[in-house]
Formats: sequence, structure tokens, C-alpha cells
Amino acid sequence: MKILLVDDDKVTLSLLEKSLRSQGHLIVSVSDGSQAWETVRKEHFDIVISDWLMPEIDGIELCKRIRGAGLDHYIYLILISSQDTRADIVNGLKAGVDDYLTKPINIEELKARVEIGQRIVTLEHNLKQRYQDLARNYYQTIHMFTQLLEVFDERLGGHCRRVGRLCLQMARVHPGVSDKQYAKVEAAGLVHDIGMVGLPPAVYSKPQVAQNAEEKQLYRSHPERGALILDQVDMLKPIAEIVRLHHEQYNGRGFPDSLAGEDIPLLAQLVSAASLYDDLRHIQGLSPDDIPEHLQRTRGYQLAPEMVDLLLEIHVELIEKEKSVNDLALKVGQLKEGMVLARNIYLKTGAFIMAADTKLTADAIEKLKHYVRLNAIADRVYVHKVSSRS
Repeated sequence: MKILLVDDDKVTLSLLEKSLRSQGHLIVSVSDGSQAWETVRKEHFDIVISDWLMPEIDGIELCKRIRGAGLDHYIYLILISSQDTRADIVNGLKAGVDDYLTKPINIEELKARVEIGQRIVTLEHNLKQRYQDLARNYYQTIHMFTQLLEVFDERLGGHCRRVGRLCLQMARVHPGVSDKQYAKVEAAGLVHDIGMVGLPPAVYSKPQVAQNAEEKQLYRSHPERGALILDQVDMLKPIAEIVRLHHEQYNGRGFPDSLAGEDIPLLAQLVSAASLYDDLRHIQGLSPDDIPEHLQRTRGYQLAPEMVDLLLEIHVELIEKEKSVNDLALKVGQLKEGMVLARNIYLKTGAFIMAADTKLTADAIEKLKHYVRLNAIADRVYVHKVSSRS
């Protein structure tokens, strides 16, 4: 253990240092609370043993500062004092002290208390390491599922990736979402359509209004299918319910449970809103100027009013950000010879038709116009800004 000793009595400091070094601990000694506070801020310590009564910063104030510093590791605090009334002990515990010794110091008792501290610190370290291992496994599992979506259908995988990012962005500005929930809602967004895997392309590539009865039934099964898949993995159980409910609607006409209003969990509402926004922008291919009107149509119907307001705010931010990148969104009718595609173009069925970095010819543009007339592709493509100025 690395131990910081704090005492303005040089004799006591020397005695403690000699005794604890004999146990194999690494010792740093300082003579007052101010030095101790600066040292703790610069170095990693496992245990701090401090005298109570010291000039400037006393032991109680030092303990309060350490506990309030937001350190990324736990420090076991032992306070030493001649004050041993019940009120003194309570004040020490309120300051965050773990253990309390009274003067005169019994060295064997001190060593025993340090051994207790060592066990606590070691346990905390092991728990932290286990948590980090679990978190690493968690994200590796999420990554595996997103990879599966990519392999199954590139367009569906891209949709889920973007929804995951947007869920996190929305969560960070929503007052009802705590920072501890950020990873949860992001993960739910990344895999919200995992239940689509295995369904026929005609089911997930068609708008719901164009689906026949059988296709619609299969499509409506995907939230429950996704929840069942995730529920088989213990660490993903917390996001299974979010995935199951991401097609519920504010007016109660969603599926699978027809929940309405505030009965829909907040995180499921975020995933639903992010998915709808991405569908408008990247699947239906609406122009940025048309997005606000379409979002307003969902207010109090598909989405809660607060979700619409949140999306409208984020939409403005995203558009401003996209103005600074090298891709320019144009309607097919605005394309000119010599422009270079910045992204792949797919039919609405998911079939690939034209690759990124293709230099557009008159024939290529006419081909794209033909697909637009057939309503086979979105009337928006991305070109490199540099090529649009040539």
C-alpha cells in the first residue's frame, strides 16, 4: 500500500513512518494539512493517516476535501486524535473518515487498522477491475450485434449506428436522463432493430403502408423478437425492454403493447424518436428544410411534444455541423456532370446501384432521375463539395 502520513509532530511522524515501513508499505510523510492536500492531488495513495489538530487545514477538513475531490479511486482514511468523545467520532465519520484512533497511539492497533484498510482498498480495486471487465465485455457484445446487423443488411446496420449516436446526443441534453443511463440508451439504439435479422428484405425495406397483411404482421413482430434475442444475454437484459417498446406511440396506437403517454418508458421514447428522425433523413431522404414540418406532424401523435422539441433543436445543430463537412446534399435534379458522389446510392429495396467516388456523367444522372421518377430511390444524394464547384 502507498500511505500518506500527516502530522505536525515530527516525533510521532517518525514513529509511524518507521512502524509502517516495517510492514512493507511505501510511505510519504508531510507535516501539515496543506501539504497533504497538494500531495493527494498529485499522487495516488491507498491510505491516508492524518492527525486531527493541525494548523491551516486540520484532519477533518483534509478528509472532507479528499472525499469531495471526485478521485477515480478510493482512499481509506484513518484519523488520529486525542479527542475521543462520541460527538468527535461522529464529526469524523461525517467528514468521510473510515477509521478512528485515539492518542496515545498503540502501534499494534494501528498496524491492525492499516491491515483492515488494505483489505478494503484491495476489495475496491478488485471490484473496479471486475466492473471494467464487465463494461469491456458489454461493449464487445454490443459491437458483435451491430456487426451482425451490418452483415445482414448494410443499410439497416447504418440506420442502427446513427440511431445509437442520436440517442446518446438526445440523452445528454434531456433533463430526465441521468449520466448513468447514457450507455444504456445508446446501446438500445445501436441494436433496436436486431429483431429484423432473419426477416425477408421485403418486410423491412417497405414502408408500413405498402406492406400486405402478412408482411405487416412480421414487421410488427420485430420489437418482441429483438427483446427475446437480447434477453438471452444476461448483461443485455436491461436494454431488452427498451428495444421491445421502441415502436410504442404517444397516442397509444403503437405496438406491441399499445402503451400511451408517460406509460412509455423515457428511454424507449428516446429510441423511438431517434429512429423516426433517422428514417426521415436517411431512409426516406427528406431534405433538411422539410424535416421540421414532418416532425411537427408527429407531435402528440407518434411522439411526445417534448421529444419533437428536442429533435427540432438537435436538427438545427446537425444541419449547422453538416455545413462544415465536405459532403453536399442535393436533389437529383440539381446534379451536374463532373460532380463526384460522396456516398453509395441504394434502391429503397436495399439494392446497390452506384458507388461513392463515382464521377457523374450525363448518362449516370439520367439513370438516377429515372429511379427518382419510379420512386425507387430517395430524391437526395451526396456529392463532394469540391466537385460541386468545378
